[in-house]
Amino acid sequence: MDTTAAPRPGQAWNHMIVIGRGANRVCVIDRRDTRQCLKFMLPPAQRTRVGLRQRLARWRAQRKPARDENHAELRAWLQLSARIPAEDLAPHLATVLGMFRTVYGQALCCQRVTLPEGGDAPSLYALLFEAPRYPAATLCAAVSVFEQWLLRHRIPLFDLNAGNLLVLPDGDGVRLVCVDAKSVVAGKEIVPFSRWVGALGRRKIRRRAERLRARIRAALPDPGAPASAP
Repeated sequence: MDTTAAPRPGQAWNHMIVIGRGANRVCVIDRRDTRQCLKFMLPPAQRTRVGLRQRLARWRAQRKPARDENHAELRAWLQLSARIPAEDLAPHLATVLGMFRTVYGQALCCQRVTLPEGGDAPSLYALLFEAPRYPAATLCAAVSVFEQWLLRHRIPLFDLNAGNLLVLPDGDGVRLVCVDAKSVVAGKEIVPFSRWVGALGRRKIRRRAERLRARIRAALPDPGAPASAP
């Protein structure tokens, strides 16, 4: 069993450069075509500690790989791309190219989301806590546009995770691009009422978006705002 820690972005993993890492997966640059990235399921010893529900999901996926996160993300992409025109999908969701077999195991191949100068687009999380670049108002406006896109196309993406939303310059502002839409088909609800009842789904998206905007404002307070009283 591999007991080494999973690397951080910028480090090497199986001779490939890491650009992202989650609880169960690592995303690396595809050496065959650097315009693409590959998402691998991490070995059990390299995954982060999670709660009971997620441990149960891991147990099921180990026994039936078609239930793992890569397959869930592929199913989400196939569902969305079947009903939403490409010109409406591409601005806010990274393109999934399919499942590939490699010498390091099976991987989900996706199109990389890069800045105009060629580097990888930063995540919203990085812009809040690691390398702030934009004011809160600019990022909150991008969240609102993304929220309206979800509502307009009835996309049940309830996991608005700042680490899964990349930020691209867009005119005078920025645009959010989701690089992990698996929650569209693999939600946390035992009984998915929010997917079955449109009004509940819309309300949930609005709550998640407002929570994300609040997180942005808390991380990037307005420098011109008056200090709070002691």
